[in-house]
Parts: sequence; C-alpha cells; structure tokens
Amino acid sequence: MKQFISEKKFPYKHFTTTKFASNMKDEIVRNSFLSSLKLNPVNLVLANQVHSNNVKIVNAFNKNSFIDNCDGLITTDKDVMLGIFTADCVPLLMSCGNCEFKAAIHAGWKGLFAGIIENTLDILKKDFCIKIEEIKVYIGPHICSRCYEVGYEMENRFNVKPNKNKLNLSEIICNKLKKCGINKIFDIKRCTFHEESSFFSYRRNQCLERMLSIIYA
Repeated sequence: MKQFISEKKFPYKHFTTTKFASNMKDEIVRNSFLSSLKLNPVNLVLANQVHSNNVKIVNAFNKNSFIDNCDGLITTDKDVMLGIFTADCVPLLMSCGNCEFKAAIHAGWKGLFAGIIENTLDILKKDFCIKIEEIKVYIGPHICSRCYEVGYEMENRFNVKPNKNKLNLSEIICNKLKKCGINKIFDIKRCTFHEESSFFSYRRNQCLERMLSIIYA
C-alpha cells in the first residue's frame, strides 16, 4: 500500500496519507514521514480543528504550529505548507494560477453547514483579490454517499434529500463551489469508510488516528 495518494489532475503539489503512513496526529511519526519525502516539517502549519467555519490567514511566523479555533488555513507564503487532519470528513485543498495562494480546509457537515467554503472564498476575494473562477479545488478521501448514514434533518440543513438516509458530501461541496463560480474541481473519489485497508475512519471504529492532507506548492 502506498503511504500517500494524490489526484494527479490537480496541478499543485499535494497529497493525502493512507494508513500505511500511520497516524499523522503523532508528531514523531508525522515529522519522520515528511522528512522521508524531503519536506521540512518545520514549514508545516496545521489547524486545531473544531468543526467550525473559521478560516485564518497564516505566514512564515506561524511555521511549525497549530492555529487555534479554526478549520481553514490560507497562505501566500511559498515556503509554508498547509495541512488538515481527517478520518471521514472532507479535506479540501485550493490554489490557482502560479500557486498565488494555498488553502486547506477541514469540511465536516457542521463546517459545511456553517459556511466554511463561503468564508474561505470571501477572504480570498476580498483580502487577496483572487478571481474565484480561477480557483482549483481538490476533494480528498472522505466517507462516501453509500456509507454516510444520517438523519432526515440534513434535508433541511442542505436543501438536499438524503438517499435512503445517506448523505453525499461531495455533491454538497460541488454544488457550493459551482454556486460560487468554481468549476475546476478534482474529486479523488475515495471512501475512508469502506476502504478499510487504506484509510482510518472514525465512523467505522471511533479511531483516534488521522490521515493528513497537505498542499505545499
């Protein structure tokens, strides 16, 4: 099994780790893994994820740290790597042009409902004058619509009708992105729940381990 996977059509350096790379929440494991790829762990910035819609702008001063109370990170610093932990929620990575910016988002249903995608795009448009239609988005491995069983209350939250109590996070995300004007979407279409040999899944066994999705150039 490979230690990481990536969507080759997404034209920026990125990846999502697999179970074979072990638990990325473990700092020693994570640093060793990054070093094996000749990536300096000191350059990594992570979010102290709380299932919110909070997005923070970071730079070189934030290297080798966790940013409190947020689930989205944005940087224009070429040397900064951004990372998100997941084990069923959706990792979203964004960039455009000649890597004018990088963004990493942890998108569970709570963050999606609260508007983390919209908040991220609003910051990119207002603070960085990024043309939204030029943004490219990577949708990493997450629990798929065949496996994600929810209650019917989700119908009102997202204005979608769950199929046999199953919710399609990719569909919700794509609809939100397209509504905002983004059509360059690269979905790796891998499921953390039923691909047990490849990914950790909190829904499957309440695991403490996490994968890492990272964008670094």
